[in-house]
Amino acid sequence: MLRGALIVGLALSSVHAQAQKDELQLKYAETITAKDLRSRLEIIASDDFEGRETGQLGQKKAAEYIKERFQEFGYQPIEKLGGYFQPFKLQLTYPDTVKLVVGNDSLEFLKDMYYFPGFGDIRIETDMLLFHGYGIESENYNDYKNVTPTNRVIMILGGEPTDKKGNSLITGTKEKSEWTTDWSMKIELAQAKGAKALLVIDDNFSTSVTQFGRYIKRPNLELGDTPSDKTGIPLIYISSKMADKICAGAGMKDLRKKMISGISKKKAPHKQDIVNLPIVIDVKKSREELTSENVLAYLEGTEKPNELVVVTAHYDHLGKKGDDIFNGADDDGSGTTSLLELAEAFALAKKDGHGPKRSMLFMTVSGEEKGLLGSEFYADNPVFPLENTVANLNIDMIGRIDENHAPDSNYVYIIGSDKLSTELHELSEKTNKTYSGIDFDYTYNDENDPNKFYYRSDHYNFAKNNIPVIFYFTGVHEDYHQPTDTVDKIMFQKTEKIARLIFHTAWEIANRDERLKVDVMPKK
Repeated sequence: MLRGALIVGLALSSVHAQAQKDELQLKYAETITAKDLRSRLEIIASDDFEGRETGQLGQKKAAEYIKERFQEFGYQPIEKLGGYFQPFKLQLTYPDTVKLVVGNDSLEFLKDMYYFPGFGDIRIETDMLLFHGYGIESENYNDYKNVTPTNRVIMILGGEPTDKKGNSLITGTKEKSEWTTDWSMKIELAQAKGAKALLVIDDNFSTSVTQFGRYIKRPNLELGDTPSDKTGIPLIYISSKMADKICAGAGMKDLRKKMISGISKKKAPHKQDIVNLPIVIDVKKSREELTSENVLAYLEGTEKPNELVVVTAHYDHLGKKGDDIFNGADDDGSGTTSLLELAEAFALAKKDGHGPKRSMLFMTVSGEEKGLLGSEFYADNPVFPLENTVANLNIDMIGRIDENHAPDSNYVYIIGSDKLSTELHELSEKTNKTYSGIDFDYTYNDENDPNKFYYRSDHYNFAKNNIPVIFYFTGVHEDYHQPTDTVDKIMFQKTEKIARLIFHTAWEIANRDERLKVDVMPKK
C-alpha cells in the first residue's frame, strides 16, 4: 500500500509540476496584450518613421526605437556586435539605365520595354537576332532541338504554345505549365544554352507595366560594399507592338503572328533568323552605397545555452513615394510589435527565475522588401552558429483578415512547419490546441501554390540552411503595399491571439528535453 501510495503521490506531484509549468506559460503569455501592441504600432507605423525604407532615415529611426525597447526589457548588448545592431552594406542601383537599340529604333523604358534587376554592366553589339519560338525545352515541345544560340541575342514569345483548341502543347490540356507560371525558367535555360541576352515579347505589356511598375521603376538594392559582378544575362521584356516593328524593319512583316499560328498548326517549334539588323544593348548602372542593420536581442538559456531559438520579423517597409507614406502597419509593423511583445514576455520570465532552457534570439531584420536582404546577411554572417539554431519562427503580417476568411478572424496561415521537421509540425498543432484554438490554414504551405509565400519571407534564409521554420501570416488584402496600410485597420485582438500562440510555441521549443529533429528531406 505504501509503495502504491508513493507511486500515486509521485504521479500527482508530476501532474502538479506540469500544471505549474502551464500556469507559468499562461502568466507570461498574458503579458502580450492588444493595448501594448497598439501603443507600439502607433509609433512604428507613424508618419514620423517615413515608411521605414531600407537604408533611409525612417528605417534608422525604427532601428533606434527597437533597440531602446530591447534595452528597456533588460537585454544586454551582444558582445560579438558590441551592441544590438548587426550592420550590413548595400549597393543601390538605379533603373532606366538599359539602352536597347534595334535597327533605327531606340526602345523607351516603360513604353516599349522594361526589365528587372539581375544582371551587371554590359555592352552587346550584334547584327543578327534569333527569333526562337517560345524558348522552351520540354519532353513534348523543344525549341532548342538542333539549335545552339551561343553568343546570340534571342527573342521569344511569352507563355507557351497551344493547339487550335487552346490546349497546351506541353500539358496536353488547357492547364498551363510552369513555363508560363515561372518566369525564371526561360531566362535560366537561355543562359545555360549560352545566349547573350533574352528579349521576351509580353502580349500584356501595358497591364504588366501597371501591375509591376512600382517594382520596375524603383531602385534596386543588393548586399555588398562593392558592385557585384552579376553573371546573369540581360532579360528585357518588349511589347508585341515593338516586336512587330522590329520584324517589319527586317522585311518580315507579321512574323510574330505567323510564328504563333505555324507552331499551333504544326504542333512543332519554329525559329527564324533576323539578319542585317543592328542591335545594341548597353547597360551601365549608377550606384550609391548605403548601410542598414538588423536589430538583435539575446537571452541566454538556463540549461542548453548553446542551442538557440530565433524569432524574426522584418521592420522595414516601402518608404515614401512623393507625398504618400507607406506606413506598413500590417506589413510588417504587426510582426515587429508582436516580436517586441514576445521579447518582453521572455525577459520577464527570465527576471522571475523562469527563463527558458534554450537561448532565445529576437531579431528584427531590414531589407526584406528588397529581397530578404537582412536575413540573408545574417544567415551568411551568423552571430550565433547556424548549426546550433534549433528553429526559426517568422512573423510577417498578422494584423488583418483576407477575402478568403472575411469576416472570420480566428485563423492564421501556417507555412513551412512540416517542410523539415515533423516534430515541429506536431508541436505546433498540439500547442495551438492546448492554448489557442486558432484555425490553422495550410493553403499557402502547398508546394504547388502559385503565390510561393514559402520563399517570400525571412524564414526562407533559415530553411535553406536546413533549420526548421514556421511562417505566421494572415494573408494579403486590398491595402497590401499601399499607403492605406495604416494602424486604424489593424485587428489588435486577432494579433494578440496569434502573438500569444507564437509565444507558447517558442516556449515549448525552447523548453523541450530534446532539440527538434530534422527528419524531412528538403525539396530542391
